[in-house]
Amino acid sequence: MASASLPQIMLACGVVALCALYWAGRLFPAGRQKFWGAMGLLLRRCHAPDGLIRYATRRSRPRGGGGCAGCSACANANRPPED
Repeated sequence: MASASLPQIMLACGVVALCALYWAGRLFPAGRQKFWGAMGLLLRRCHAPDGLIRYATRRSRPRGGGGCAGCSACANANRPPED
């Protein structure tokens, strides 16, 4: 059995961490908004480029509800009634 090298271990841990952050943001949107709000504040205090600050600020705002959830209810609503 060959042992894994340090770069392979770091890459695997990085991928797992990114996936965990992605799903935590999807499952807990309030936490995601707080994270991006704190990130925007940190970037502003560190004098980061304006584009990064705008990106973090935009991500920290709550999104409006609605839109397609992929449930096919719209397709059923637009179908003519069956006799």
